[in-house]
Amino acid sequence: MKDQLKLSLLCFVAVSLFAFSSCEKDAEPIPEADAATIAKAQESLASQQLILSSFNIAQRGAENANGFANDGGVEYRSDTCGVVTVDPPGLFVFPKTVTVDYGSGCTDADGKFKAGKVVLYVEAIWEPNAIISVAYDNYSEDGVKVEGQFVFTNLSTPDAAILSITAQDIKLTGPNNNTFAFSGNQTYTQTEGHPTWWDWHDDVYHVTGSIYTTLTNGETVDWVIQTPLEKANACYYVSKGTGTLDINGLPIIVDYGNGACDNQGTLTINGQVYPFTLH
Repeated sequence: MKDQLKLSLLCFVAVSLFAFSSCEKDAEPIPEADAATIAKAQESLASQQLILSSFNIAQRGAENANGFANDGGVEYRSDTCGVVTVDPPGLFVFPKTVTVDYGSGCTDADGKFKAGKVVLYVEAIWEPNAIISVAYDNYSEDGVKVEGQFVFTNLSTPDAAILSITAQDIKLTGPNNNTFAFSGNQTYTQTEGHPTWWDWHDDVYHVTGSIYTTLTNGETVDWVIQTPLEKANACYYVSKGTGTLDINGLPIIVDYGNGACDNQGTLTINGQVYPFTLH
């Protein structure tokens, strides 16, 4: 998301959206309080989007560690920005350190401009309770510095891949030095694509769990998923599912839509429904 940490930018986006809507015939103006709440909701949902990004990077690291990388491997991934190194390089020797080096920056398949390094510690992920940890070395997305660590734990069954994800002291710092922090736990349960384990593109996951966020202005937000979020590997956004944001005691209902792969959703505030866009 482009400079999603800056509350001022999010307010600008929200106001621009509202201005467009107000041009429609008989459109009601958006109350100022709701506009501010929508901006906070959009900012807080940046945490969910970053977890999705870290999940993709963790998958990529595990596949390289297992020898299933793009060239000559069993599948082809589209997120090939950055150079991947594996140490030790031999197959079936674990744990491994996998480094994805984006250098001074490149634009990945998800549209994000990534710079710096992501360092993964990868155990033999097919074993029960094996972990992948994702840490950051001077890493940024779209100019937003990312710090902290994600830990992925294998809870899989014979019928589905299941990963528990813990976000540990994640901190995002924008170009204006505003900071945004969160922690939380989520579970990714594979619902499609398990039989075709070699094909990354047909995998679909249901996401459950919660996130605790501190916004740039110091306010706190609780994000709790109500109906599982649907995340397909072939889509860089959540395409379906609902959750509730608690902002200063005010519950905001988030609906990601009907399954279409897009960055659109709705927020319901005191019974009033507003569209929103993920950036």
